[in-house]
Amino acid sequence: MVNGFFLGNELIALAAVNSGVKSAYAYPGTPSSEILSAFQKFAPERYAQWSLNEKIALELASGEAISGSSTLCCMKMVGLNVAADPLFSVAYTGVDGAMVLVSADDPGPYSSQTEQDSRMYAVSARVPVLDPCNPQDAYRLTMLAYQISEKYRLPVMVRPVMRVCHSRQNFMADDFSAIPIRETILSGTFRKDMPRWAATPKFRRILHEKLNKNLDFLAAEMAPKIPEKRYDMAVVASGYAYAMAKDVIDEMNLPFDIIKVDMPFPLDRQFVIEAEMVYDRIVVLEETFPVIEHNFTIKTEGRLTGLVPSEGELTADIIADILLKTAGITRETAKAGITVNESPVNLKPRLCAGCGHRPAFYAMKLAAPNGIFPGDIGCYTLGVNLNAVDTCICMGASITFAEAMKRSNPDRPVICTIGDSTFFHTGVAGLTNAVVNSAPIVVAILDNETTAMTGFQPVPHKTGKLTIEQACAGAGVKHIVNADPYNMKKGVEALKQALAYAHTDNAPAVVIFTKECVTKTRYKNKKTAEITDACTDCTICYEKFECPAIYRDKAKRMAKIDESACIGCMVCIQVCPQKAIGVKK
Repeated sequence: MVNGFFLGNELIALAAVNSGVKSAYAYPGTPSSEILSAFQKFAPERYAQWSLNEKIALELASGEAISGSSTLCCMKMVGLNVAADPLFSVAYTGVDGAMVLVSADDPGPYSSQTEQDSRMYAVSARVPVLDPCNPQDAYRLTMLAYQISEKYRLPVMVRPVMRVCHSRQNFMADDFSAIPIRETILSGTFRKDMPRWAATPKFRRILHEKLNKNLDFLAAEMAPKIPEKRYDMAVVASGYAYAMAKDVIDEMNLPFDIIKVDMPFPLDRQFVIEAEMVYDRIVVLEETFPVIEHNFTIKTEGRLTGLVPSEGELTADIIADILLKTAGITRETAKAGITVNESPVNLKPRLCAGCGHRPAFYAMKLAAPNGIFPGDIGCYTLGVNLNAVDTCICMGASITFAEAMKRSNPDRPVICTIGDSTFFHTGVAGLTNAVVNSAPIVVAILDNETTAMTGFQPVPHKTGKLTIEQACAGAGVKHIVNADPYNMKKGVEALKQALAYAHTDNAPAVVIFTKECVTKTRYKNKKTAEITDACTDCTICYEKFECPAIYRDKAKRMAKIDESACIGCMVCIQVCPQKAIGVKK
């Protein structure tokens, strides 16, 4: 057993190891990214795979679980959109071993394009879902999820939110001695069963009926416990909202009983009836959608009544205001203690100094001043700061949006951007579609040779088994050019040639901008740039080009180099119209 001070993600991985998981699959995405890495750390002898996308990861985990093995599948909530197709089917077929799907949510949102609630997928797909409130609870509920999965032969979802994934908590094995550890790996072999694994619609209805009966049994088994009544009002809460609510109630001595819901779905109907009989008023606190609240009928307040905000995190301050309002208590008369400063300095995120994406974006604007620039999901989304990203929808959508926007804007050049990892995730299909439909667009693939934004997970083309060029050629692209983004002149030329080809041949062209991620390599050139007195403070280098290593010296009214940040890429020399930047001697 392991003791230590762990992230919630690390304790989820440890629980998977201690539950006898044979194989783990994931696609990186904050806040879930550390789970697979921790699994590899705790059990290096077991199989772990960074899959090309979330659908593939879930299908692989399901395939092994159907064969009698125990598996783990991890992703963030928007990745669950990609994996939804197999999720709904595997809920019907079930598994023969055990499978837990971890879908990490991001209320806020802090690093996502939506605040969607994975529990809504669980309800729709009829998959049990557990909602941990802190890292220790994440360990406990992940262990429980595997027990449920093995007992009921169902996939089970664990849904930690960002605050649970990225909080740390002490973990002592002796404190969890009551939770049995599987000493051996749960493994099996595939047993043919056509009516179950390859069910036709007739058999699917039978599987659905069996699933619903299992969920009823499970709901009764997992029914929340109603405490000995102290007050006429109760808070029913799950996940991180429960942790916050408990702290607020305890510290402010508020007149509420509190009931923790481990499993928001399926929720035992008898529990709901009894809770409404016991209490005069019930406040439901959960992030982000009213999954639990929808089960209640009377005397209940929450998001559906407007008491709880419909967006954003449920912080301690927000929960305190909700409960004080419900109890009719003013802050002045309440016990002091809940004050949270949630207003840090708002610094705009920017691409790193020396990042190869920056000059690639700048070259796009020079090559197509009137261009339309669909963007994609990754750190390169920050191209919005350079006015070189016009849309950002979901993984891989830059290429499909480029095809559609070119069709609607035939007289304007369209250059879309997509990262190397995202290209293999869902970009290849979009590029194939563009080829088949003769879309005269340019696809700029920003290759920094890693999955940078989520922690430098590996990318397919660094295995040596295939290249981005081969994938593009396989999709049918005829014009594929490589460019060094640090060479601005050649980058602009490559883009112009690609635009000309796309227009003339009525087909997509690809320009691959390759430059290894400077954050991963910690690259530091011996040379640094220097700004001379020829500077006219035109603002291009630190505003339009937006290099973080260049700032405005207000006293001298000119740009200045921060030598501690400059990595010596020397692109600024090519950008400066006054020729006022050179290599420091």
